[in-house]
Amino acid sequence: MKAQFDNEELDILRKHENNELKVSKNKKNDIKNAYISVNDTIQLKAQLNIRLTEKDLRSLKLKEIEIGIPSQNIITALIHKYLENKIELTI
Repeated sequence: MKAQFDNEELDILRKHENNELKVSKNKKNDIKNAYISVNDTIQLKAQLNIRLTEKDLRSLKLKEIEIGIPSQNIITALIHKYLENKIELTI
């Protein structure tokens, strides 16, 4: 699976490769803030039970095999993208 980077990550990677990154003058504080940020973004997993039609479940299992990603991860990614307004739901 090929890694996909957003524009900010690509910019950081380019700067790293060209030795353009600068060392922070406040390294200790930056590390502390990074830990706080990571802890704020780590999310506990919660269980959710959903009911699907047999047809949809079969199709989901086929997609799982086709793309090599577990169905639970597919569903989680879809929900996350919807909640982030990256995909639109039409009913």
